[in-house]
Amino acid sequence: MGEQVEAPGRALVALVTGATGGIGAHLCAELAAHGYTVVAADLDGERPPGARHSVMLDLRSGESCRAAVEETVEGFGSLDLLVNNAGVNARGRTEDMPEEVWGGVVDVNLNGTFRMSQAAYRAMARRGGSIVNLASTGGLVAIGGSAIYGVTKAAIIHLTKVLAVEWAAVDIRVNAVAPTIVPSPMTADVLDDAEYMAAKLATIPLGRAVSPREVAAAVRWLASTDAAMVTGHTIAVDGGVSVL
Repeated sequence: MGEQVEAPGRALVALVTGATGGIGAHLCAELAAHGYTVVAADLDGERPPGARHSVMLDLRSGESCRAAVEETVEGFGSLDLLVNNAGVNARGRTEDMPEEVWGGVVDVNLNGTFRMSQAAYRAMARRGGSIVNLASTGGLVAIGGSAIYGVTKAAIIHLTKVLAVEWAAVDIRVNAVAPTIVPSPMTADVLDDAEYMAAKLATIPLGRAVSPREVAAAVRWLASTDAAMVTGHTIAVDGGVSVL
């Protein structure tokens, strides 16, 4: 289930941003295991297991985003799947949030998703493709202390819908995955906080965090031919948080 169908004579090519983080590394491994040629994109340019190639990427730069897509297409002949996984977080009360911190998160999470998607459009427009954005249940429900992260993820969810409508004519599907808390470097600061985690897990009907592997499986399904008529949607991989 969820297998991609390769075009004759070539593997499908996936570009994964934020590829060396907890979710990103699992995305690379999952997609490679299902037949993709995976290009890992990150600030450090490292290549995680499963990735065939790595590129340097700074989401704050349109030039860097375009270069990552161009290097992928020049090296492997196409771009069939873009996974906009990279992101940053800044926790804290809104009244205390420095404007420059707010702007920095917006520039990476929201503007970076826009920049990469725009660059991918130019590579995919001739024969179609798929874009999967990493959102969050923080973009679906209000979580105190996470205003800036939630706002960017809510904006990504809406951007997903708009791009799905605009780009359907060139057969580019755009979807999103919204997990609840996932053990990763981004959440390392709260995973060992017993009080925080007890309160967090109490908001999840299924009672546990989401594994990076579960996020990767949802992304892979959305990119697959099994989801060929799915576009503009956000799959909440959240144990029921967003239905409460």
